[in-house]
Amino acid sequence: MSVVKDTIQAMREVLLLSEKVDKAGTLLSELAKEVREHDRRLIRIETMVEMATGTSNTSNKKLEKK
Repeated sequence: MSVVKDTIQAMREVLLLSEKVDKAGTLLSELAKEVREHDRRLIRIETMVEMATGTSNTSNKKLEKK
């Protein structure tokens, strides 16, 4: 009887752990989406700053050709 109880308890623990891993995976996916969105925004801001200060590589090349 003790072996059956231990087996059932172990299976419960595995199921609970599996649920926790699934939740962590979902949270990780959401965080990854947020990081990608922040990266896109940062790139836009960097581009605006480069355009405003004239330090963009393409604008420097155009000025050198003239």
